[in-house]
Amino acid sequence: MNTTHFWLVRHGETLWNAERRLQGWLDIPLNETGRKQAAQLARFLASDAFTADIHAVYSSDLSRAYDTAQIAARSLGLPIFREPGLRERSYGIYQGEDWSSLSMASGGKALVDFRDPEQPIEGGESYLAFSQRAGRAFEEIAGRHPGQNVLVFTHGGVIDIAWRRSIGAALDVQRPFPILNVSINRCGIRGPGDWFIQDWGYTGHLENEALDDVW
Repeated sequence: MNTTHFWLVRHGETLWNAERRLQGWLDIPLNETGRKQAAQLARFLASDAFTADIHAVYSSDLSRAYDTAQIAARSLGLPIFREPGLRERSYGIYQGEDWSSLSMASGGKALVDFRDPEQPIEGGESYLAFSQRAGRAFEEIAGRHPGQNVLVFTHGGVIDIAWRRSIGAALDVQRPFPILNVSINRCGIRGPGDWFIQDWGYTGHLENEALDDVW
């Protein structure tokens, strides 16, 4: 069977992660902690503890993911393909805002429900549109690399979609765990719509776990 196996890595920490601000398509660079995390991952990927034979490396075209890939995947000696389809969700007019201020406005009611699949986001993507775009990107990559192992550097929101597709979770199902910076998450694609989950949330290569996922 020509299953494509994916190693999905969330980018290293940024200042806006630490400040819990929505990044979306804004090109926020890694901070010092994020670059350290990427270096820790680099040591793991170059060590005997990492036994997978990686055939291709892909990254979101946003710098926080691409720079993580450049630091972490250097020992693999492979080109890094930038894939715009692996970008984080666009939050439109809400990008740069504090996550908590949007989640709970006056009276305890959310100003905007980013989890509602159908809710339009001015200047951005609905959750459903984002899910479709991210899923399509993974299946296109799988089509280019049947039977191969692919390392992907991307964002918390994109990895969330891969998790949902791999276990069949609807968009309105609450994910019971965070997706941490520079965590390694594994899934596979056998064909269109045929996804499955493998290992998830590995952070053994980090000295300290990173912040929760503010996308």
